[in-house]
Amino acid sequence: MPGIERKIRPLLLVVLIVLMTGCDKPDTSPVVAIESGRLRGAVVDDVTVFKGIPFAAPPVGEWRWRPPQPVAAWEGVRSAENYAPFCAQPQSKLLWFELDVISEDCLALNVWTPALDGNQRLPVMVWIHGGGYSQGTGNIPRLNSPRLAKEGVVLVTINYRLAFFGFLVHPALKASHPDEPNANYGLMDAVAALEWVKRNIAKFGGDPDNVTIFGESAGAGVVNTLMVMPSAAGLFHRAISQSSSVGLALDPYPGRRAGFQPPAEKGGQAFVKNLGLTDNQDIAAALRALSTEELLAAMGERDRFTPVVDGVLLPRQPARAYELGQQHKVPYMTGGVSWEASLGRSIGGGFSPEMSAKLVPQADKDRLYPGLTGVELEDTIFGDLVVLSGARHVATAMHAVGMPVYSFYISYLADARRGKKPGVAHADDIAFVMQTLDTEKDLDTITPRDWEKSKLISAYWVQFAKTGNPNKDGLPEWPAFDPDGARVLEIGDEVVAHEDFLVDRLDFHRKRALDMLAKSE
Repeated sequence: MPGIERKIRPLLLVVLIVLMTGCDKPDTSPVVAIESGRLRGAVVDDVTVFKGIPFAAPPVGEWRWRPPQPVAAWEGVRSAENYAPFCAQPQSKLLWFELDVISEDCLALNVWTPALDGNQRLPVMVWIHGGGYSQGTGNIPRLNSPRLAKEGVVLVTINYRLAFFGFLVHPALKASHPDEPNANYGLMDAVAALEWVKRNIAKFGGDPDNVTIFGESAGAGVVNTLMVMPSAAGLFHRAISQSSSVGLALDPYPGRRAGFQPPAEKGGQAFVKNLGLTDNQDIAAALRALSTEELLAAMGERDRFTPVVDGVLLPRQPARAYELGQQHKVPYMTGGVSWEASLGRSIGGGFSPEMSAKLVPQADKDRLYPGLTGVELEDTIFGDLVVLSGARHVATAMHAVGMPVYSFYISYLADARRGKKPGVAHADDIAFVMQTLDTEKDLDTITPRDWEKSKLISAYWVQFAKTGNPNKDGLPEWPAFDPDGARVLEIGDEVVAHEDFLVDRLDFHRKRALDMLAKSE
């Protein structure tokens, strides 16, 4: 029936054209072209977000425990609408978020921008997450904030290798690639992420010449370590450290002790022994052949893998580098919260507030902490010893090289936490900075003054990222820090600028730590 066929064919063609062009709306998802290819993002609350952007090649197989490598270019448009996997990490009772899919293929970052279609060059704020160098991710809602981006910045949140994937030291790994840096792979990842930002962030409306690195806990430790790493020079222009213990705390050396820290190689060799590997094997090849799951199963709850003073990426103890004026010269903000000891209460053991208090002679307790006893005394000493004295040390060193320094102490407790916590717990300040209080599981109610305080804290952080000075019209004045006045801005129910804030206590702990540092060198 050739006549009928001739009539049907044009009709089918019309139907196909209608199906292809008339039924589906054109895709209006934002697309950006970067050095490795095109990305499709999404719009959330009037802010454009690109998630899971690879900044380095997967560090797997032969590239496990090697420096990060360039990303391979891709064809077409790659979806950037979902987060990358969390970096492989051990399960822990200390996790403050729900652990999602984990993978060693995790070297990715997320970008939130309010100015994708404009020609603006907005300040860039790069968040480095905490988690004791063993847990954490840049992917969780607490950190990814369209509200912060709406304040006029491009927000970047990054992932980096964790635990033994990021910080394992073993002679066999060094011998397998003797010309490459040994250990500190997580720090190399942070540098690679910042290099990616420098090369690509203008495509997202960001200014590569105005980058602020900021983080909390171990993330702030990475910030303070990047400040003294030669390879990070020129990659950032301001730095914010929230509740970091890196400043006076000693990092391990590969082959010798540093104060209480055993050699990093000792921990690496013990880890390899737990895996059942022996010296008559090619240990480096055997380690790289094991699965992610086999490696994680060998890590104990108390095993610790952290940045290492390797003499190359990290030339010397950070505290000493700061003293010698070898840090990068950038405006700097630092401080802590009123109940840092919540961290020690969670971890316990040798990191507990009880152990911190035992390090202080009774006569000095009576002199420096009059009227405090029991848990309150232990918690106060922990905060001074582990966080606040180190912050004071780095602030003093930054002032000595002529940099603007601003010191803070956050004591504002969210209304729903009053009567449940004795102060602001370690990491509770993050959601105030990011304006993400509505992601906090323990805040069943958020009051207007909670949001008001969050807006205030966030405004200081954003203004510092924009100008290197947190002060602007409409905010309580924040005086710059100097060692003689020890000026600190307390952000509590009221905002108060203190003179000589905790000066005797923090100077006591700082001097004792510096004495230990001198003995370790």
